[in-house]
Amino acid sequence: MMARLQNCCARFATAMRGASPVLIAWLMLTAPQIAVAGPASVHTGTEQTFEDALGHRVVWTEPPARIVSLSPNLTEILFAIQCDSAIVGVTRFCNHPPAALELPRIGGVVDPSLEAIMMLRPELVLATRGNPVEFLESLAGLKLPVFALETRGDTEQIFRTILSVGKVTGRDVTAGALVDSLRALVRDVTARTAGLDPALRPRVFMGELDGAHWSAGPGSFVHALIEAAGGENVAAIAPAAWSPLSLESIVASDPQVYLGTFAQEGEVAARELVLHTLRTQPGWKDTSLGAEPRVFLVHEDRLQRPGPRVFGVLVEFARELHPSLWVEPRRGTNEERAR
Repeated sequence: MMARLQNCCARFATAMRGASPVLIAWLMLTAPQIAVAGPASVHTGTEQTFEDALGHRVVWTEPPARIVSLSPNLTEILFAIQCDSAIVGVTRFCNHPPAALELPRIGGVVDPSLEAIMMLRPELVLATRGNPVEFLESLAGLKLPVFALETRGDTEQIFRTILSVGKVTGRDVTAGALVDSLRALVRDVTARTAGLDPALRPRVFMGELDGAHWSAGPGSFVHALIEAAGGENVAAIAPAAWSPLSLESIVASDPQVYLGTFAQEGEVAARELVLHTLRTQPGWKDTSLGAEPRVFLVHEDRLQRPGPRVFGVLVEFARELHPSLWVEPRRGTNEERAR
């Protein structure tokens, strides 16, 4: 499997010779499977010790060959850094890339099965602070090597998570290459949007249109995405990265663009519901969004999982907000240039 993947990457690199690193990174993010070619690690054969966010210690002299992932974003990262051959178990929510669907299931994120994990004889269990702490302590008590990561935060936290997963799995070089390519992508986007006049930055809302109006506030990677894409986050007033806001406080900023998600219902049905809400519901119908809805929807897995695919959304959303910034100067024909 790894040989086929490396051959595929080699053919891709040959085909893209001469293309910009940013273009290559974006194409990889929008492809069915993300992968960055590179050596696995420079530490093989040397004892390595790692301590996680909960104080658990993982020690190995050879990279773990049997890994269980307890979170979909960690599974996506493992595939992205070419560690998929070591994965022996994932949650029932791990659905990307498609190859993840073929892996054994160990339960959910909040209700994983201890028995299912033990039967897989893992050499490493990757977890997040979103998994039940008591369950992680039970795994540690059974002498199973557990490594829990703090994945909540901004885009820099996503980079730190990728690098941490790379180190504890022995794929630090590949993880570093992936982060470098993602940082280059972010730099390309922000180089285009940084000089925008504040008046040209659309006011964006990302959150619930009804209910408690949970919103993506400062400190969240969605907030960072909105700002980098050339928008102004109307939920910047929120007291935390993710928190409920009153409808009155949201519409007072007169949002112009809605950034949302869709799931099983599909994009068409989700868009119809969003447009109906914006045009007819009290509060929303009197805003710029209600009068002239600008709605950008992506699949919820791409925007709500803190992993590499978030940066593909960044590029797409920035292009949606400011298409003129991606229009290349017209070069003209040879005849025109000769005049």
